[in-house]
Amino acid sequence: MKIQKSLISFIMVASGAAISALPMQADPGTPAYTLNLSGGKLPKGVETVNANGQLPLKAAYKRGYTETGWTTDRLYNLGYVAVTPTYTAGEGSCENILTLPSLKIEKGHRLQWKAQSLYRHFPESYRVEAVPADGGAPVVLTEVDAEPYYITPHDLSLTPVEGQEVSLRFVCTSSKGYILAMWDVQVGEFEAEQLPEEEPSTESNDPFMRKYLVDRGTGMWCVNCPGGDLMMEQLLELYGDRIVALNTHVNDVLGNQAYWNELEWYSVPRMMLNRIKASASSGTSNFSPYYEEPTSFAIRLDEIPAPKGRMLEMTAHVSVSEAIANGDGRYLLGYVVTGDFHDPTNKDFFQNNNLNQPSAGAYFYLPSHILPELMYYDDVTLTTEGAFNGIEGSLPASLEAGKDYEVRWQVEVPELLSDAAKARVVAYVLDITTGEVQNTDALRVGEHPTVGVSEVRESESPVILGATREGVSVRLTAGDAYRLDIHSMAGSLIGSHSGIGRGYEVLPYRTAPGIYIITLTTAQTRTSVKVAVR
Repeated sequence: MKIQKSLISFIMVASGAAISALPMQADPGTPAYTLNLSGGKLPKGVETVNANGQLPLKAAYKRGYTETGWTTDRLYNLGYVAVTPTYTAGEGSCENILTLPSLKIEKGHRLQWKAQSLYRHFPESYRVEAVPADGGAPVVLTEVDAEPYYITPHDLSLTPVEGQEVSLRFVCTSSKGYILAMWDVQVGEFEAEQLPEEEPSTESNDPFMRKYLVDRGTGMWCVNCPGGDLMMEQLLELYGDRIVALNTHVNDVLGNQAYWNELEWYSVPRMMLNRIKASASSGTSNFSPYYEEPTSFAIRLDEIPAPKGRMLEMTAHVSVSEAIANGDGRYLLGYVVTGDFHDPTNKDFFQNNNLNQPSAGAYFYLPSHILPELMYYDDVTLTTEGAFNGIEGSLPASLEAGKDYEVRWQVEVPELLSDAAKARVVAYVLDITTGEVQNTDALRVGEHPTVGVSEVRESESPVILGATREGVSVRLTAGDAYRLDIHSMAGSLIGSHSGIGRGYEVLPYRTAPGIYIITLTTAQTRTSVKVAVR
């Protein structure tokens, strides 16, 4: 399987389309209206209101604060976007409304926009309405319950109000959110985007699907450490659950000094991929050479039962794609237990932050001293024993290709995590000669394992596993013919491919971020899924 060599930024370039209302007889693809934010303020004719008076908490914002519902500020390399602050001082939902100028909706008109929940722990909700010029009741066109924290394009049919003079409006309804950002808002008749097809590779060097263990060093006192948080978000955006994050704190209330000492780091922020020392730096810049490295090991955790007291019982399965001599005990199973922490009442839970560039996303808006109620600390390392030296004797002296090796072990959850049932276990095959991780898996207590992600299972029925900008991940029955079709949400066929299944593979179709319908057809089955390409 071909994995790209560099981390792709998920920041998109702002539209350079003409601004202002254009004639209704404009050719398809030319907007009838585009919201112009380039001047750093909402244009004439656009109205904003905080309809229910729920005011944002001033202490939660360095930028983006307004008492009138919506304002503008910079974001990434997009220039100015519309933003609405939603972390309120009181209880209840916001009702922050942004209303576009009145417009006659012609046949075929659609509403397009891009949006993002800027802070990933605070998904925003809103609805899109059309208010008739004749004073009729608003028509709800769509509702978004949880806008993703990555940039998401939206495309909405205006057929319900076709032929009417209406004012389109966005009504943010978040309850204790943070900031909803919106831009590239336009109305018109748009041509479906035609993306080029690309023949998938017929070769694969990866006998098993690799997950990436990412160690990150951080501290609440560290003013630059939110930058590491941003880079981890970008990795998660690109690779999804193939990223297994480990966040090790130092010199704060979540500090794990023993684990930190084993990493042999001397500064934060710090990041490292698969414990490869050459990949370590203040960010992910050194990761690129190692994304494509194949692995001969697969590892899979069984569901972790509810703990008995504070004791966890784990079972992992390890297999290899080729015979491996392990008489010197070079390969062992290693593990670490992590926990998630959020305590608004604990003043020791905070984060210093000096990120002042628009590229910092949420941290551009968050204050220099982030309040405990806004801080979540995910995947914090809690244990050290077994993390760097592995479990002695956990793998045999000789590993046979295709054979399943079961490893069982127990660990007591440290008291720092008050609820042991909320623990997460990260297990990996460790090369104790180099210290590097060969493959990894992670599960929370009670979480169901994901079949077909870490290990090739050619005998299972065809299934679509997911999609990124670079391709569609599928599991196919070896030797069976298949056809894959990708459609836009508007119904336009973007690409197709027919072939013969080879088990797990990635069909490399290049697609823009958006929502797609992917259909996989074989002689026995036909499966369609709606996926968000980030």
